[in-house]
Amino acid sequence: MKKKKIIIILSIIILIVIIGILVFINFKKLKVNIENDVQIALNDKKYNTDYLKELKNGTVINNKELIDTSKIGTQKVKIIIKNFWGQKKDYFFQVNIYDDEKPQITFSKNLETEVGSEIDLLKDVTVKDNSNENIEVNIEGEYDFNKAGSYTLYYVAKDSSNNETKEEFTLTVTEKKNTTSNQNTSANNINNETTFTTSKGFNGVVKNGVTYIDGYLIVNKTYSLPSNYGSALTSQTTEAFAQMQAAALLEGIDLYISSGFRSYQRQNTLYNNYVARDGVNKADTFSARPGHSEHQSGLAFDVCSHNLDGKNACINSNFDNTPQAQWLAQNCYKYGFILRYPEGKTNETGYKYESWHFRYVGIDLATKLYNNGNWLTMEDYFGITSTY
Repeated sequence: MKKKKIIIILSIIILIVIIGILVFINFKKLKVNIENDVQIALNDKKYNTDYLKELKNGTVINNKELIDTSKIGTQKVKIIIKNFWGQKKDYFFQVNIYDDEKPQITFSKNLETEVGSEIDLLKDVTVKDNSNENIEVNIEGEYDFNKAGSYTLYYVAKDSSNNETKEEFTLTVTEKKNTTSNQNTSANNINNETTFTTSKGFNGVVKNGVTYIDGYLIVNKTYSLPSNYGSALTSQTTEAFAQMQAAALLEGIDLYISSGFRSYQRQNTLYNNYVARDGVNKADTFSARPGHSEHQSGLAFDVCSHNLDGKNACINSNFDNTPQAQWLAQNCYKYGFILRYPEGKTNETGYKYESWHFRYVGIDLATKLYNNGNWLTMEDYFGITSTY
């Protein structure tokens, strides 16, 4: 009887031990849950374990292994896991690399030529894409180099994922200039100079209809340019901008000229369109009348950035508080540029604040007008007016 009791007790103990072992093994059982049908944007920085939703009783051997997102398409991603008992196992899941980013086109919004003079509309056009593909730019719209007029056209670029960018630009074909007449006019006016002194004692001179004060070309609402003046941005302006552009890029600031030289004829079209839309009084606060635009001088331009939405933050007040605008306001003088229409100076310049409009004057004058960050206007500095 005593022997039977001992056997029963031992059996119970063994059963309890077996149950304990089974419970322990089940408690330490590996549990892995990985996300399926993973979608990742091209060039996004993602890791293999970003998609591990659950892991219990195990450790990842290849933790935070970068997924190659440099190419569009599907691929298998591996996660190596070691369980509680030290056993390793490979788990695979599939990811799809997709591209939904549009190409970026760098171009000039305004091109101009004379009747009968064809120009290459794609000469200075470049396109960049996150896929690093060679993307062709096409032109949409009708135009005729043999017929004077203003043509609204589009640059179109599409990548292999069918992401398409369409940017509007204007081709202006003007009537041929009478070269003989222009030469005669210049000859007749070569000695036609008028001198004056500004309210702050600077010497001014008007030569052939162009005003210079202390050697600096002046164009505003008071001082105009002849209708045939200018043809492009000056070499000094473009070279200085290239230096500023490169310096900005080193600090992560992307810049490009969105609107450079504008002819008298082009400005006439723009101004009249604004007048038709908003009336003369309002148009005069933000658009120059033909002959009074700094863009015609070849020394001024409007800036934008590829890192911004071109339609919503280019040549408008949405540019004001961007990192690009702030960098320019603090650094442009180092390269000879001034913020031409500073905030709160409308009564001096005649125009509202334009955070995107810059004028080349050289480093010496630019540093003076920068005024340690409290911008002075050319009107205030020289003691001149800007009124029609």
